[in-house]
Amino acid sequence: MSAIDLRPKQKRSQVTHDKFLQSLQDALKVKYFEHISIKELAEGAGVSVGTFYRRFENKEALLPLLYDAFGKELGQWIEEMEAIECDTLEDRVISLCESTYTFLDDRKSVFRTIHLNARLHPDTMFANPTLDRNEAYSRLSHLLLQSVDSNEAANITSIKQQAADMAVYMMINGLLDKILYPNLTPAIACSMTQMQFVQQLPKMLLNYLQPVVNPG
Repeated sequence: MSAIDLRPKQKRSQVTHDKFLQSLQDALKVKYFEHISIKELAEGAGVSVGTFYRRFENKEALLPLLYDAFGKELGQWIEEMEAIECDTLEDRVISLCESTYTFLDDRKSVFRTIHLNARLHPDTMFANPTLDRNEAYSRLSHLLLQSVDSNEAANITSIKQQAADMAVYMMINGLLDKILYPNLTPAIACSMTQMQFVQQLPKMLLNYLQPVVNPG
């Protein structure tokens, strides 16, 4: 299914929508979504509160736009990762862990909003995003299988695919908890700093992946 453009068709309205989205992204750099007022969003966009309400029912109506904009950045980042050549599985895992950490940490205020509100408003947050998240995770998983022997690549077993999927899942969830909620459970179960965690994470994933993806 192709994605639906979440912005209005008229150019002027598109500009206004983009201003509100930028205003929200700017506000998230200094405070949580739940603490941002519509008045602040309107002031950041350079328009009146009435203009906001003519286009949006409430500030939660901006969440699909935020989710979609993040998806576009995610797609661009994955393309950059796909362009990086790695000679070994170890190099790929280290590169992916470090890059994923940087990508998420640079956008942690936005990602926290998406992470929490996606659970509160799943029907609206996930409506026709530009980049399907299943596709995104599949592309990351595929990167971990690029070191599979070329003679076997066309017939990657389900076991190897499942191992790569599991590694991506473990990586993203571990990094998310460490970045977004470092002082809460379950992140506090690991006493390492974020940087220590990023350094140790590839070792753990390799111990799991290596025997399955590249045995012998």
